[in-house]
Amino acid sequence: MADTKLRKTLQDQLQTLATGDLRTSATALLATLGYASHKTLDLPTEPTAFAHELENLLGGSKQLNPTHANLADWKTAAFLFQLTNDELPALAAGQLGLLIEAGGVQAQQIESFVFLAIDLNAGAWSRTRLAALTRELNRLFPMPAVLLFRHPREDGAPLVSVSVIHRRASKRDATQDVIEGKVSIIKDIDLYQPHAAHLRILESMALSEVDAKFVPSSFDALYKAWLKALDVKELNEKFYQELAQWYYWALRAETGVKFPIGQPLEVSDDLATNHRPTVAMIRLLTRLIFVWFLKEKRLVPAELFDEKALGKLLKHAPDQHGASSNYYKAILQNLFFATLNTEMAAEDEDGNKQRVWREAAGPKRLQKYLIHTVYRYHGDFKDADAAIALFRKVPFLNGGLFECLDKLITPGDLARDPALASRVIKEGNQTVLRVDGFSERPENPLHIPNELFFGDGVAE
Repeated sequence: MADTKLRKTLQDQLQTLATGDLRTSATALLATLGYASHKTLDLPTEPTAFAHELENLLGGSKQLNPTHANLADWKTAAFLFQLTNDELPALAAGQLGLLIEAGGVQAQQIESFVFLAIDLNAGAWSRTRLAALTRELNRLFPMPAVLLFRHPREDGAPLVSVSVIHRRASKRDATQDVIEGKVSIIKDIDLYQPHAAHLRILESMALSEVDAKFVPSSFDALYKAWLKALDVKELNEKFYQELAQWYYWALRAETGVKFPIGQPLEVSDDLATNHRPTVAMIRLLTRLIFVWFLKEKRLVPAELFDEKALGKLLKHAPDQHGASSNYYKAILQNLFFATLNTEMAAEDEDGNKQRVWREAAGPKRLQKYLIHTVYRYHGDFKDADAAIALFRKVPFLNGGLFECLDKLITPGDLARDPALASRVIKEGNQTVLRVDGFSERPENPLHIPNELFFGDGVAE
């Protein structure tokens, strides 16, 4: 389970960093993660003067290359502090007040970190560009420099990226480190609406969290733990482990997940109970992952996943009504089927309205079954107009992933596949195979509780 207090404090500090003084707010963010020191320097914030002071501090043998460092695109810079071995025991014990105030910056102390923060001008700050800047700045230092970059997104929203360079001890000279080419970057953290994944990575770098077995009390242990926390392979493995845990948790009987009988049930000895809708859950998970990538590309509005925004859209806020199923039905099903699988044109080729509420589709369409190009669950929305405006921003995807699998079944279908007889249902005079359950009919058994999407975490 995540440390909810740490996460809340991190979110607060990130918001402060959005508009606050760079040095003060960046130092406060690091203190939230457990890192602080009195070894600091009051350097000029003007970029060129800042670079010259750093060069003088480090002996002047190396100079910053303005082109490689993109110096012309710096707005301001700050030396936050240096963290050395002598301070780690006090930090590890949570005794910030015991930090030694005397001594100042130790410019040649290899086994240490220096933390710098830089305000960057608006622009295309790609991972490659940030990595090049990180390498150039680290070239000046005998110890690793951890860099915090604050920069605006194209739409003006404030972002922060954190970079850590990979270094190793020199095989020829034990008193020197060798800079490797690899740079690990936590990129584009939205300071007002940070992604859960970014928060998890920051949490994993907190001094109290970097290793479950012990709190590092030396530079080497801390550095290795940080690089492990930022390693792409480690992050991917952790992501898929958490995904698997969520999947198996969702299949447990006590979650209350129900799909229509048109979806075949599978038996698995690995689950707490047998006959669970494994295929349906895999399909749901696949759709969610694809939609999340679309959101990251800003092709799907972030409001459809934000608790506060959803509280304004829906009559019942999903995060406050965990047993309800209104988020999956009213938001996700409308997004999957009536939006991503429906062309953006107001009418189809036959002149039928689409991407409108079912009630507005016209009497002829209302008499038809299984029209998936219109929105349902109008009654679940507090602000239906705002919801449909968000849905209409989403592009049409010409693929089968978001095709609704509910369909009419004819006598010929039953003759060709007698196994369908146990899975179809009668709705009026129609024989229907309900797999997805995109229907407002009262007998629809579909129930995907909000807790799956907005709960505190997977139960142990």
